[in-house]
Amino acid sequence: MPTLKKVLKLRTVVSASAGLAMATSVYLAGLQIALTVVGELAWISILVAGALCMLSAMCFSELVSLYPTAAGIKLYIQHAFNEKAAVAIGMFYVITGTAIVGAEGYLLSSVMIETVGVRVSMMADRFFWMSIFILIVAYINYRGVSITGWVQDLLTYIMFAFLLTISIYTLATRGVDIGPALHSPNFTLGKVLTAAGLGVFLFVGFEWVTPLAEETEDYRMVGKGMMLAVLLLTITYSLFVVAMYVGLTDQQLKSGTTIPHILFGRNLFGPTGGVIFIFMSLLASLTSFNSGVLNFSRFGYAMARANILPRVFSKLHPDYATPWVAILGLTIFALALCAFTLFSGQFMFIITMAAALECFIYVVVSICVIRLRKKYPDQERSYKVPFGKLIPVVNIVVFSGLMLGIFADTTRDSLGKIMFKNYWVAVVMAVFALVMTAYAFVVVPRLQQAARQRASQRKRRRPGQS
Repeated sequence: MPTLKKVLKLRTVVSASAGLAMATSVYLAGLQIALTVVGELAWISILVAGALCMLSAMCFSELVSLYPTAAGIKLYIQHAFNEKAAVAIGMFYVITGTAIVGAEGYLLSSVMIETVGVRVSMMADRFFWMSIFILIVAYINYRGVSITGWVQDLLTYIMFAFLLTISIYTLATRGVDIGPALHSPNFTLGKVLTAAGLGVFLFVGFEWVTPLAEETEDYRMVGKGMMLAVLLLTITYSLFVVAMYVGLTDQQLKSGTTIPHILFGRNLFGPTGGVIFIFMSLLASLTSFNSGVLNFSRFGYAMARANILPRVFSKLHPDYATPWVAILGLTIFALALCAFTLFSGQFMFIITMAAALECFIYVVVSICVIRLRKKYPDQERSYKVPFGKLIPVVNIVVFSGLMLGIFADTTRDSLGKIMFKNYWVAVVMAVFALVMTAYAFVVVPRLQQAARQRASQRKRRRPGQS
């Protein structure tokens, strides 16, 4: 029987952790943060979001040291509470979290249409570009984790270097005057915290590296890699969001554009800058897609191995040792999400939902840390969050508040027009949660019963058995 290969190094853990957050959709979310609080001071909200995500990364690191497996979050919740809660929350998390592929695909298609124009029809062209990049990434993942990791390293570190370089250049040549910004009526504690809530999206999916624990040379790299990734993302986006804001004109800021980074590039370097940013946008989407398929497919594989999903998803390729059925299933699901986003046009709804989902899971994980310390105080942990219960409790209070703040808010475009009331995000998430709870109580017992029957039949077929 093939098994997962322990080949990933720390650099790949960092790139896989940061990869999902390197998406094109993050540029739009960054601009939304800058428009919520005073743009020149957007870095404050991003630093707050980064610091909070670092506290969550510490909690994830302790849990990984307890359960270094591809099952990841499902085991944390199962041991802290029970299996049904683990299945319901775990499936809710992965399905809702995967929805970000729809928003990313939509924004990527906007970049491609801006580049090559409309050839057939707007809808057909958008779906073509969405599909082609997802299929490319799926094939890379199918060919093996070593190739996938190498591609992830190359893409992620190129993106970090580019974003940091362009940010420093812009801030050095254009400057930032924070004096008037400090006295702006928009610079309030409430605005800073609201923007920080959305700022969590800039780090979306950093924790999804945990399912790779079985494929690292040392599982302890996972916790260290998450923290390094959050630090790099905090520095990078604190600089880039402010640079993009000061690099756009007032008219562009108010235009409601879905490609602010392309306009930013043109303002800096003319048509050549636009081409450069288009190319980097493609790399950003590939980085995000590659990280998503790499991490989500391992979680699907682990869930199938535990008979939470149909057993077929636990199949590994005999030559490449990749969960090829899980990769195929995820690819089909991602294409369906892209089609839904294309027809609904609700990419900002998905971005807002992803931010709320991250807040929710950070609360859950922090509760798991507290409960598992109480239930298994003597179990070995290679890493333990310092200061006792303080950091988990801070996470629970702060991220609960941020999540409720997101639900109570109203998403508007750059012109101030209401796009949707955010309580609808809570309604949709609640529906998903109920469906996954039903799945845990109705479908999973049947899958597990079928697995027991198969095991019993295999045992009876063995020679020498009475």
